[in-house]
Amino acid sequence: MTQPITAIHQFHHGVDVGDGVTNSLLFIQRLLQELGFDSHIYAASIPAAMAERVRPCHALERCDPEDTLLLQHHSMGHDLGDWLSRLGVPRALVYHNITPAGFFSPGSDLHHYATLGREQLVQWRDEFRAVLAVSEYNAEDLVALGYAREAITTLPLLVDLERLAEAPEKLPEPAARLHPALAERPYLLFVGRLVENKRQHLLLEALWHLQRMQARHGGGPPAMLVLAGGGERSDYGHFLRQRLHQLQLDDSVVMPGKVDDALLQGLYRRSAAFVCASAHEGFGMPLVEAMLADCPVVAMGLTNIPHTLGEGGLVLDSEDPAVMAASLSLLLEDEALRNEVIAGQRRSLERYRPEVLADSLRDWLETF
Repeated sequence: MTQPITAIHQFHHGVDVGDGVTNSLLFIQRLLQELGFDSHIYAASIPAAMAERVRPCHALERCDPEDTLLLQHHSMGHDLGDWLSRLGVPRALVYHNITPAGFFSPGSDLHHYATLGREQLVQWRDEFRAVLAVSEYNAEDLVALGYAREAITTLPLLVDLERLAEAPEKLPEPAARLHPALAERPYLLFVGRLVENKRQHLLLEALWHLQRMQARHGGGPPAMLVLAGGGERSDYGHFLRQRLHQLQLDDSVVMPGKVDDALLQGLYRRSAAFVCASAHEGFGMPLVEAMLADCPVVAMGLTNIPHTLGEGGLVLDSEDPAVMAASLSLLLEDEALRNEVIAGQRRSLERYRPEVLADSLRDWLETF
C-alpha cells in the first residue's frame, strides 16, 4: 500500500438479526469508527431488517484498493470465493471457525458448505495481508490447515459487553412466559440451536442423574432444564423429544424454541446454572452471556470452551453426564462454591472489556 489506510470495511457472506457473526461485525465496526476509520459492512444475503446497516457486497468493487483494507469474516463456505480473490482490495482474514462437516448429514447443504469452507481457507492461504482468529481454538484450526502460527493473532472481537449488559429494567418472568413450574423449581439453562454437535441429549441425561441425586439427598423440588434455541422441528429436535420421554422427564424439560433477548436475559438471571455439553464451540458466546448475568457455568472442557471461560465456571474433564450431574449437585448445595465460581467469572470477563479489545485491535492494525 502506497498511502495510509483510511477505510476498513468488513465482509461476510450473510448477516442476520441476533446472529453471532453479525453481532461481531457490528461491534468491530463501532471500534473501527471510534479509531477514526471509515467502516461499512458488506454481505450477499441481507434481511430487510438490516438493509440500513449492511450494504450489498458488490458495492465493494467501487472501493479504492490504495487506501482500503477488507476484513473478510469466514464461518462457512459460500459461492463468492472466486469473486473475493478477484476483487483487488487488500484483505485480512477474521476466522470464526467452521463446524466440521462430519456433524452434518452427507449430501446436505450444511455438509457441502462446511467442506467447501475449509477448502477455501486453503485456497486463500497466501492472499491475506494478515490473519486474525477470534479464539485460540480457531487459531489452532488454521494452523492445521497450513497457516503459520506466528502469523495468526488471536483476538475475541465478538463480545460487546456494553450491548450484552443492556437489559430492560424489568425483565420478563420466565415462568409466566414458558412454564409455571419454573417459578417453584430450580432450573438449568442451555442456549443454542438444537443440533447434534451441541449434544443437548447429554444434558437430558445429566438432568436425569441430578434428579436422582436430589431425591436421595432430600434436596427439595427436582431441577428442570430449559433448552432455548431453534431447531425443535429438526430430526435431532424430534430425537430429543423422544429421549426426554424415555427418561420420564416430560414435566422437567422446556424447549421453547428461539426466545427474544429480554426473555433470554430473564432466563440467564434466574437459572441455577448454565450447562454445556457441546462437542464443538469455536467460541461459545452464550458462555459469556451467562457469566455476565452472574449465572454459574458448568461445561465439558472441549474445543474453545476452556479458553472462553478462562478462570470462570466449572470446566469438566469428563464427558460423562453423571459427572456433570454430580458437579451440579455440589454447586446447587454449596453456596460458597457458587460464590467462588461467580467471582472467577467476573474476573474472566475483564478480558472482554471494550477498551481492552479496542487497544488490542489498534495494536493489530499497526503491525501491518
